[in-house]
Amino acid sequence: MAQAQNLPAVQKAANIRGLLEKSRRQLEMALPKHLTADRLLRVAMTSIQRTPKLLDCTQPSLLACIMTCAQLGLEPDQFLGQAYLVPFGNVCTLIPGYRGYIALARRSGEVQSVSAQAVYDKDHFVLQYGIDEKLEHVPYEPSEKELDEKEPRGPFKGAYVIFKYKDGSYSYDYMGKAEIDRIRKRSKASSDGPWVTDYAEMAKKTVIKRHAKLAPLSVEFQRAVALEDRAMAGESQSDLLAVTDEGVIDAESEEAKPDKEALIAAFDASIPKDADAALVESFLQKIADTNKKTVEEVKVSSAGNKKDLVALWKLFPAWCKQRKAQDDKPAEEFAPGPCPNNPGDTYKKSYCDGCPQRTGCPAWEGKAKC
Repeated sequence: MAQAQNLPAVQKAANIRGLLEKSRRQLEMALPKHLTADRLLRVAMTSIQRTPKLLDCTQPSLLACIMTCAQLGLEPDQFLGQAYLVPFGNVCTLIPGYRGYIALARRSGEVQSVSAQAVYDKDHFVLQYGIDEKLEHVPYEPSEKELDEKEPRGPFKGAYVIFKYKDGSYSYDYMGKAEIDRIRKRSKASSDGPWVTDYAEMAKKTVIKRHAKLAPLSVEFQRAVALEDRAMAGESQSDLLAVTDEGVIDAESEEAKPDKEALIAAFDASIPKDADAALVESFLQKIADTNKKTVEEVKVSSAGNKKDLVALWKLFPAWCKQRKAQDDKPAEEFAPGPCPNNPGDTYKKSYCDGCPQRTGCPAWEGKAKC
């Protein structure tokens, strides 16, 4: 009897598995080098089976979300926290997780590490902005008896993120619970999905997203943010997902495959007419470096997928704005010599000013002491 009742769900899962297998080649073309098609398909099917409502989603929306996971290099698994497949009615929606944002930030080439932490009422937490910035956080250690309580470290208080950059500098941001909950209320999924099952992780992701607007991050990161913003507002993600006008994943035609020169020409023709050539070149190089491809490969792969091409040029203005914000920042002074504790590395003044060995440091001889 149980087997008969489960048959429809089993059949739906088998159909989805078959469609994913048919799309394997397209997935392999989209995937970055660190992720294989076998692993993505296995993780996606596990996630689908853990959330039975996904079986009732339209197959095009489900496949499009998985294809977009491939393009972003994120695994759609609720336990890994990189991305979530969330059913809204019969439409599958992709919501990046905070670990997904961290992965995309690190792949940008500018960020060395990203640390996001939740703060609870019993923790020791000190936050100070201004000339002498300070962020101290010592998590409370619950007793064995307290570990059995619902909130062993006390009620949730807020979350913060620290971005450490390749040059040794860093930046950080903090959001209290009231700020986070205000953003949560704007979400269509405020009472369902990750906001309910993984509140702390969603809180950390919220502060990462806000602070990322000031960081030199990749186009892929911006696309992930755009996808989530659409999901939270209850708006369609279709123009940002890997779907065609008919609502299915693009499949490469074996009979009429465009040659490389034609694809490059098509891509060049798609460049906005008023776009600055130098910015376009820098934009494409950034995408290529992030995905470990050449600019030519980026042009060919983008021109071969209409939706990818449209999404790429939609992200271009945001990248230009971010680039301008970085260019407008005043140049920061570097130490006149390498760090004695890390030979070969020369750090910015803002980084050195926070070092306990700053006073009398040989790297700053001849400069004003703290």
